[in-house]
Amino acid sequence: MSLKVLFLSRNYPNNVTSTLGLWVEGLVRQISTMCECRVIAPVPYCPPLLPLRDYSRFRDIALRDGMNGVDVLHPRFLTGPGYSLHSCEASLYYWGVQRHLEQVHREFPFDVIHAHFTYPDGVVAARLAQRYRVPVLITEHAPWLPWMQQYPRVRHQAVWASRESMFHIAVSRFVRKTITYFTGDSEKLAVIPVGVDENVFSPARDGQRIDPNQIIYVGRIHLVKGVDVLLKAMCRLIKRRPNVRLILVGGSFFRNYRRQEERLRRLSKELGLDGSVEFVGERPPHEVAELMRKSAVLVLPSRAESFGATLVEAVACGTPVVSTRCGGPEDIVTEDTGVLVPPEDEDALAEGIESVLEKRETYDPTWLRNYAVENFAWERIAGRTVDLYHEAMDSFCKKRM
Repeated sequence: MSLKVLFLSRNYPNNVTSTLGLWVEGLVRQISTMCECRVIAPVPYCPPLLPLRDYSRFRDIALRDGMNGVDVLHPRFLTGPGYSLHSCEASLYYWGVQRHLEQVHREFPFDVIHAHFTYPDGVVAARLAQRYRVPVLITEHAPWLPWMQQYPRVRHQAVWASRESMFHIAVSRFVRKTITYFTGDSEKLAVIPVGVDENVFSPARDGQRIDPNQIIYVGRIHLVKGVDVLLKAMCRLIKRRPNVRLILVGGSFFRNYRRQEERLRRLSKELGLDGSVEFVGERPPHEVAELMRKSAVLVLPSRAESFGATLVEAVACGTPVVSTRCGGPEDIVTEDTGVLVPPEDEDALAEGIESVLEKRETYDPTWLRNYAVENFAWERIAGRTVDLYHEAMDSFCKKRM
């Protein structure tokens, strides 16, 4: 009898924000080949007369859709701008989804709930797990430091949810370490990374040329990602390698991030990088993969990073990487896949990029590809996750006996 899994995640692609939570969708898609899956992906409620475009477009999100054969429900929940209602967001979220859960449970009597992000999704999932008497697992995609120190009411709820879960999964050793700072260590704290779609992110075909001067960045265009440091590093690189070019792939649905992108675009102009840097906006995964295949190196210059999925995607394409030593990338980057440098150091970043460019031909695309698939292919990640579902079910049943 197939296991029935209910996923709970605000971060999930939809018809308006097609790239939101692709890492969650990738896991669900693969697990759906082994289990029956349903997804509840709530979105903020926007009153009909509210004119702000940042909120009014939430009304365009379909209430229910199917993605890759998985039924996805998008109930609305009340929330405020920014962090104005942050400490009570889990309660608002719970009230928004609970009335839909009775019908979902009748149609789909789920055996396990799997939430993504501890707050608010994991808190809500833990409450629903108590109500329906099923085990709950939570995957945490973000470090708990320093923000949990700033919101004690949120921290209290998150720690409670962690203790209620059968397994609390961190996407990297770094994220796990930040959780244990508040919860203490426990055998239930597991590490399972984000996976990669090996069918989309694949090496260059025979005869396909790599541009030895093309550098690529993929991610949100904002300050936490260290894009400002990368732009300054480009100034240093261009002095030694005038032909290098940087392609910045990414954008954001959120207003604050868009403002940061505008600021970074201005910085690029101020640094005189117009002819060497191109902002190309968001791109679908297959276009991102094509750009990665054609590039000499992918750079992730983050100040802090939970994991670094774009690093894995680039390596799966046979492209070496340069990243800062900022948390999650340490689980991915080795001397065989690329270079790690200190964060917020444009000189070290420029030197790291140049060192990879100089020895680019020594990186074996086939070896890089195999490394990514063996460690991060969605099939392997999903298999490890489903194993935890069964272990959670067994433990939960024993507790109830």
